[in-house]
Amino acid sequence: MPDPTQPSQADEALRQTLAIEQAGDIRQLLTRIADRLAENLPGSAMREVNRLAYAQDYADGEHGYRTPMALAVERALLRQMPQIGDRPITRGEYALILRNPAGRPTRAERVAELQREAREDYASHRDRAVEARMQLGLACAHGNQAAGSRAT
Repeated sequence: MPDPTQPSQADEALRQTLAIEQAGDIRQLLTRIADRLAENLPGSAMREVNRLAYAQDYADGEHGYRTPMALAVERALLRQMPQIGDRPITRGEYALILRNPAGRPTRAERVAELQREAREDYASHRDRAVEARMQLGLACAHGNQAAGSRAT
């Protein structure tokens, strides 16, 4: 009987995916792959076998040959690297396609950005409330002065 405290495959895969995303590993590797494609024979045809080879090579190079983390990174890379399909595409064109997902923020960066925006919104609303009270006070003071000058 398996130990219930051991993480399941799904739990381990989620942990690895979150670790990869938080580290920004995928974006760096996509950028490095795009740089390599653009610098090395950019006019040559890009094929599906090249896509698979680059994902494996860069994941293994970063995390060790066929380690569990390298396999997880390879799967994450292949999810971000569009399949080549039937239409011909050059290595340079494919590099441009890879740079698009490489520029997207990770989930951790998106959460940090949302938290920063929430703090700014909170601070700006608080500042607006203080400003509104101040304006109300000034309006009351000016209104009282205006009413007092009419009474005389």
